Amino acid sequence: MRGPAASIRVLLVDDHAVERQGIRALLEVQPDIVVVAEAANGLEALPLIASSAPDVIVTETIMPRMNGLELTGQVQRRYPQIKTLALTRNDRQDCVLRIVQAGASGYLLKTVSADELVAAVRAVMHGSRVLQPPALETVLDDYLQRVNDPGSLRPADELTAREREVLKLISEGNSNQEIADLLCLSRKTVETHRGNVMEKLGIHKVTDLVKYAIREGLTGLD
Repeated sequence: MRGPAASIRVLLVDDHAVERQGIRALLEVQPDIVVVAEAANGLEALPLIASSAPDVIVTETIMPRMNGLELTGQVQRRYPQIKTLALTRNDRQDCVLRIVQAGASGYLLKTVSADELVAAVRAVMHGSRVLQPPALETVLDDYLQRVNDPGSLRPADELTAREREVLKLISEGNSNQEIADLLCLSRKTVETHRGNVMEKLGIHKVTDLVKYAIREGLTGLD
């Protein structure tokens, strides 16, 4: 850990200890960055925020117990002054949209270079947003769809309560079988509900269903 001259205090959150160590080594050779704490998941990270007072949280999105998406939502509600930078193996479009929607200032894949990571930490610290081209394209596509064709998606009140529930679970990344288990339904029944949702909304791709659920507030972060 570096001394008081370091101006950017970073909390690392990743369930892979080796990766955390590598990221820490990359950051701490910088004269203006200090890693003040580490955690293996969001639940471990939350109590460390108060004690370590980070400026930036660098987090994986895929973690047990509490993932990076949930952590970002919690941080933005409790500590809106803290910046969150996702550094992840996950390149799914729905994940990009949901974590940006939750308030993340940046989204990088772990294929970035050391220089790119350091630059991103500095950028988000100073109020900029950092998205790699694929993530930026996803967010822009979503924005343009809403701006250019705001009436293209039908309102969620056309769905039954059960269909809304199934849509929410789909948007959270659950498979048909997982939804069936959670709702105590047969897989065939879930598939029927899923088909009805797509038919009523005129949406036939899972990524578009996720975007719709986010816009309509049907998927939460808690």
